[in-house]
Amino acid sequence: MDSERTQRIIKALQSLTSPNAGKASILDSIRVLDAEIAAPESGLPSDLDHYLRRRSYEKALMLLTGGKPGAGTCGRGS
Repeated sequence: MDSERTQRIIKALQSLTSPNAGKASILDSIRVLDAEIAAPESGLPSDLDHYLRRRSYEKALMLLTGGKPGAGTCGRGS
């Protein structure tokens, strides 16, 4: 995944997970992320694609910033 795309996704995720995010900012961020996964084969790494499609935005951000997301109800993660 190219760095421009990565940064666009990170910026949207940071905006969504910010406690001070306004309604317009949240909607814009969701639109950006939905556009990234719009194609059936988005070309995103499988874990990132999974988190974005399931709207697990905190896990997606953790993954992109070098963390290791914990397992959720689906059992994916550590």
